[in-house]
Amino acid sequence: MFGIYGESDSGKTTLLVQLVTRLTTEGYRVATVKQTNKAISMDTKEKDTWRHHQAGAALVVFSSRKETNFLYDAPLSISEILQRISYFGSFDYILIEGADDPRLPKIRIGTGKKRSNTIATYTNNFHEILSLLKKSDSEPSMDPDLRIRVNGKDVPLTEFPAKIISNMIVSMVESLKGVADVHSVSLELKR
Repeated sequence: MFGIYGESDSGKTTLLVQLVTRLTTEGYRVATVKQTNKAISMDTKEKDTWRHHQAGAALVVFSSRKETNFLYDAPLSISEILQRISYFGSFDYILIEGADDPRLPKIRIGTGKKRSNTIATYTNNFHEILSLLKKSDSEPSMDPDLRIRVNGKDVPLTEFPAKIISNMIVSMVESLKGVADVHSVSLELKR
C-alpha cells in the first residue's frame, strides 16, 4: 500500500497509471484510491443517481453490465476506505493518489513540501520506483502494532493484510457502546 502525492499537474495520475499498467501486466491485482481536498462529486447533475442523492439517499449504488459504483454521502478516512476495499477481495497493491495519511508510505512527485513517511521522490525514475514498491511490499514481516498468533504460532503478515485486519478490528471495537478512543486491543478466540 503506497501513496502518491504532489502539486496539481505534477504527474501523479500519469505515474499511478504507469504503475497499475505494469503491475497488472505482471499478474498483480491492484486497487486504486483517488483522494482530493476539493469538495467535488463524481455524480452527474440531472442523472438518475444524482436525483436519488438529491432525494436524500445516503448511499446510491449504480450497477450496469460493465461496472458497479458506490456513491456514499460522506467523506471517509483512509482506514475506512481500506476496510471497505477489503470486502472486494485481496489486492496485491493499493495505490492512493493524493494520500495524506502520515502512516502511509508515500512517493513524492516534484519538489513540493515533503510529507511524513515519504520513501522516495519520483524524477522520471519509473523502474526505481517500481522496484521499491515491489521490495517494500513483498516480504512478510512482523508488524510491531499487530500480532496474530494461530494455534500458538506467530503469523507474519505483509503490510496490506496487517492494515486491513487492524483497521477492521479497531472499527468494530470503536462501534461498541462505552468504547472511546482505542489505543490497544487484546482479543483471544478459542474454538
